[in-house]
Amino acid sequence: MHEPRITRGDVYPPPPGATGTAEYARELIGELEKLVNLQVFESVPKRVNWKAFDAVIYQIANNPHHAAFYERALDHPGIAVLHEVNLHDLIKGQTLNRGGERAYLNEVMYEVFGQDIGDPDRGGLFDVPQPRTFTMLRRLLDHSERCIVHSGYAERGLRAKGFRKPVAAIPHGSSVRSLDARPYRKALGVEPNAPLIGLFGYQRPDKRELECFRTFERLLGSYPSAHLLIAGEPHPEVPVKEWILQSGLERQVHMLGFQKMEDYDGCLAACDIILNLRHPTFGETSGTMMRAFGLAKTVIVSDAGASRELPDDVCIRIPPDGYEKTVLVECMKWLLESPSRMEEIGSRAQQWVGDRCTWPKVAGMYAAFAKAAADGVEANLHRPRSSAPDAGATGNPGLTPEAIGAYLRRWIDPAVESADYFRTHSLRLAHTLQRVPLGGAEDRVLEMGCYLQITPALRNLLGYGEVRGAYLGNSGEVVKGSVVATDGEAFECFIDLFNAELNPFPYQDEYFSTVLCCELLEHLEHDPMHMMSEIYRILKPGGVLLLTTPNIASLRAIGQVLRGAHPASFRRYTRIKPGGRAEPGHSREYTPDEIRLLLADSGFIVLSVETGPYGETALEDPRWVLPVLENLNRPTALRGDCIFAAGRRESLPRKRFPVWLYGE
Repeated sequence: MHEPRITRGDVYPPPPGATGTAEYARELIGELEKLVNLQVFESVPKRVNWKAFDAVIYQIANNPHHAAFYERALDHPGIAVLHEVNLHDLIKGQTLNRGGERAYLNEVMYEVFGQDIGDPDRGGLFDVPQPRTFTMLRRLLDHSERCIVHSGYAERGLRAKGFRKPVAAIPHGSSVRSLDARPYRKALGVEPNAPLIGLFGYQRPDKRELECFRTFERLLGSYPSAHLLIAGEPHPEVPVKEWILQSGLERQVHMLGFQKMEDYDGCLAACDIILNLRHPTFGETSGTMMRAFGLAKTVIVSDAGASRELPDDVCIRIPPDGYEKTVLVECMKWLLESPSRMEEIGSRAQQWVGDRCTWPKVAGMYAAFAKAAADGVEANLHRPRSSAPDAGATGNPGLTPEAIGAYLRRWIDPAVESADYFRTHSLRLAHTLQRVPLGGAEDRVLEMGCYLQITPALRNLLGYGEVRGAYLGNSGEVVKGSVVATDGEAFECFIDLFNAELNPFPYQDEYFSTVLCCELLEHLEHDPMHMMSEIYRILKPGGVLLLTTPNIASLRAIGQVLRGAHPASFRRYTRIKPGGRAEPGHSREYTPDEIRLLLADSGFIVLSVETGPYGETALEDPRWVLPVLENLNRPTALRGDCIFAAGRRESLPRKRFPVWLYGE
């Protein structure tokens, strides 16, 4: 093939608004232009023949500076490079910060429902603004042909939004270098043997600046000659100057603003330890961390997100939990008591950069991915290794409904009664598994209402190390469920018995990465928020809840009402058969908006609320209801039979008895 002609859309805000993404682009361009016929746009051109290019690459950061190229990427789809799995700040800056509350709400609803709803009244049900942890990405993904990210964690975040097109997980680039740090230490007034701890970059709250500052104060008890360097633009929510004055540490805490890259690197080289914590994380790979690795510096990172994919021997990882400050200060003391430890860790980090992440290597991966895009084929790029897949992931894009259905049918005996249930729920089961996060050996998943129909797939297709089931029964009892596939493969797991709306769940706090609550909510008679509270408790921070339930506002339900029948899908009382027990009917069915409220009031960030079919049915096709709704000027979106919802556990305010569900 001819050398691909590629355009890149890059934004270079002038200092002091220069972004890490702009510096990333500068480094990349220097190598990429050696491999392809490259044309770079630093601002959106008024006139350009986009068809003249084999590929168009957009650098998109979560920053209003990138709004113009975000809009261009929507109009002319190409390859979107995402440096974190969130564009909330960018979209908020485009809309809400300019007084466009309606436009902001439209974007929020698109993120949740996956389509433009066109229903202004529905927007009033959403908080304005949404929490910063509410990820906004879906519209760009729906208008992109391919994506580039820097980690498997970030790729799984894209898949969680339903992106099924090619994704390249290309590591963040860096350069192997050595710099003379002495002039920078001297300029700061730091003695050659005095410990210097560094905090770098824009001082956002999620970089744990306060925790790092308080930890440094504790470190002074063991190392009174230590200094702290804080280099980067200040953030209005992070009052570093106030902390310094209140602590009386003006001589030992050095606060620098925006630095030219030459001085930025010199300051990095001057430090003994770099603190690079993140919580919450959106899958970003820190450019500062990568520059520090290239300089053979020791970096302490949070054991979360993309950092979990780093090799174990190139950095120090600490959990972002209640013991964070204690663990951090002990780590720093352990490192400082033996400089050879820091040298060894830094040397391994630098070697890893040389082996994996130099800019020529990164540019080669970009060129290969762009060539694959031009040729219309997949690119076989090396995937980053993951020490522990994160719960914020998603299902395998290769798991199509057809492939999942074929796998599940292996576990169903067509002669037994459960085969009828499988046929009527086959599409729901397949779509549910597509939405389940990928797991790893260390991840645990709970399936509530376990029928052992999709349960084997949680381990065999999605990779969970521990699969647990739950079912209605006498609290405290545990049974072993087992099933054998038609080809002889066996599966078994423990199933805990309890009442989900009355009993405490028999699991430790923060035990599961993922919980499936499918076709259970509608059966609850007394206290659904008890179940939601317990699910929140047993999920890890960032863990995902997948919930399915019938849609009381579906076309089929509306059609039932118009015919004078009951709208609920399973509304009959059931009789106990000899030797058996009654299967509970549906006590309450929900609308998509109510499910969104249920998740939000339970402390979850709502990832998605969508509707779709259940499976084979002999019921009448309800699409005759559509023109009725259109004539009445009522919304036609979200009218499928089944609601599919996903939420991520966050530290958000919760309501134990929301008025919309329990009344005053």
